[in-house]
Amino acid sequence: MRKTRGIPQGKRGIPHVHRGLVHPDEKASLPFFITVLLLFFALLPVPSMAAGVDVAGIPGPVSGTGPVPPLQERVGVVSSHLKNYPPEIMELELEAARKGGFGWVRCDFAWYDLEPRRGEWNLQGTDLLVEMAGARGLKVLGILGSCPPWANGGNAWNHPPTELEAWKGYVRTVVSRYRGRVAAWEIWNEENIHAFWQPRPDPAAYVKLLIAASAEIRKADPGAQVVMGGVAGLDPAYLHACLVLGAGEYVDAVAYHPYAETIGEEGQPETDRLKPKERLCRHIVAFVKDLVNTYTRRRVEIWITEVGWTTGEGELGVDEITQADYLARTLLNYGNTEVSKVFVYNLRDTLLNEADRYGLLRADFSARDSYRVMGNLLREAVDARPLSDPPFDLRCYRQESLEAHAYLARGGDILLSLWKSDDNDDVASLLLKEASSYRDPLVVDLVSGSRVTLPGAARDPSGTLAVEGLRVGKRPLFILFPRVEVRSVSPSRGYQFTLVMNLERVEGMGFAPGATVELVKGGSRLACYDVQVLSESELRCRVGLWGAEPGRYDLVLVNPDGSQAVLPSAFEVFPACGAGAGFLFLAGPTLLMAALLVVRVRRTNPRFVVRRRVPGSCKGTGNQ
Repeated sequence: MRKTRGIPQGKRGIPHVHRGLVHPDEKASLPFFITVLLLFFALLPVPSMAAGVDVAGIPGPVSGTGPVPPLQERVGVVSSHLKNYPPEIMELELEAARKGGFGWVRCDFAWYDLEPRRGEWNLQGTDLLVEMAGARGLKVLGILGSCPPWANGGNAWNHPPTELEAWKGYVRTVVSRYRGRVAAWEIWNEENIHAFWQPRPDPAAYVKLLIAASAEIRKADPGAQVVMGGVAGLDPAYLHACLVLGAGEYVDAVAYHPYAETIGEEGQPETDRLKPKERLCRHIVAFVKDLVNTYTRRRVEIWITEVGWTTGEGELGVDEITQADYLARTLLNYGNTEVSKVFVYNLRDTLLNEADRYGLLRADFSARDSYRVMGNLLREAVDARPLSDPPFDLRCYRQESLEAHAYLARGGDILLSLWKSDDNDDVASLLLKEASSYRDPLVVDLVSGSRVTLPGAARDPSGTLAVEGLRVGKRPLFILFPRVEVRSVSPSRGYQFTLVMNLERVEGMGFAPGATVELVKGGSRLACYDVQVLSESELRCRVGLWGAEPGRYDLVLVNPDGSQAVLPSAFEVFPACGAGAGFLFLAGPTLLMAALLVVRVRRTNPRFVVRRRVPGSCKGTGNQ
């Protein structure tokens, strides 16, 4: 949390950060074995998404943690002091979070504000917050912490409580009140630095507080998740100390805040300081997961409860489009790791100082590019999950810095995002094998949300789709491969000799105007006509069954770009014999016309003789 209520105005600001893995306020030295472990992970060949000839290196779904939730369910946004805003401002922020496609909102339930004097509760703001968030389908991550002076010996909000029973009462009261309506509780915030824990960070004191809070939460709301307070940057020594003291046994997730300026590699160029450092971030996730698993057998998730870039003045500021690009890259990168939740800091500028421009929205609620990019990305990836075995082959001139992240979206569409981690421009080529079931790819402009056909795509007879001359660089190139699929046909049966059969509803996805439809059975092909594509997911057409061979037919749909889909055994043709009244209704007029023609011929040509068929089976051939 970059700004916290209770800090004197003159002292508000961003805690000092540095490029190393340990925050400078942490005085403890890094244990030797942690250093060795970090070096070990730094040297591992963690998949870099196109590091090599193939995209087989694209990270797949997280291992050993069950089904991966869709990307949208894993992304939230921070609005730390939401409860303190007037109702109209609170409503605007929560509505902006909903429209932006976020599934979660993170905000504080600061003890300092909720019980400023012993036994005097001020819960109107949190009541309204929880009600408004629930009405918009937003899950809440509530932060418990910030001690009132009456419970910590008269000190400032960032001193921990000296009265443990009072702390328990606060946790019990708040969690019980919002049982079933707040999805998760984070215990304190950035407790590993002086700005948030005075007089100095103390893992033992923190874990004591954490254990007490966890016990109260488990009793008051067993369904709520307990999250260890997100540590500033990545602080291996502090995390290690807490885990040694048993913290992993009392939480469902550990959290950290990997702002770009707080993590780095020894000897990195100064120009890399604010870059997302995707490869390093994946190493850190693996390190934290391994560290947690060393001290507990429980399934403990990894959450990133703050990450962002400021567009404000000063050494940490970036321009607005860079903020948007880096946030999109960060979400796509973490989406292919074992990170369960990522919270973007911040929803809106709070203007506490000149550097406080982390917002996706400006203070007046006008949208930055980052808000539009997040919204369009999350809408495109609403049901997207990491693709474990992407069928791509990628090449570029400087392969080592190419990032490629593939997701499987709703209905089978593939989302592929490409960029260069060094921010430099490059040219890439792409092959999609077995591409016949995918339409020509589309490029999605994440700022505007518009889609255009990717130029330069070509298909060969084997079904491979190739794209040459892809311009990749700092901004993610977001490519959609729409899947073509037929899922159902209605009606799905008809009788021989039906002159016109209306297929009223053919449903699926990826239908394009100009598509053709056929019913195919072995060498028999029945071409449909009057094909009307009503939408990408529905069309209707007609087919004639006169003389059609009985049996089950596949429905084959082919789009103008050559992509196609087959629904096996989609339609069944029944023989005319035994058709009953339906057949008589359809074939009767034809038979009547044939009979009238015979009568007319006999009258005009007396030598014409019609032999009668022997009564019996409609298959009989005897004559009399």
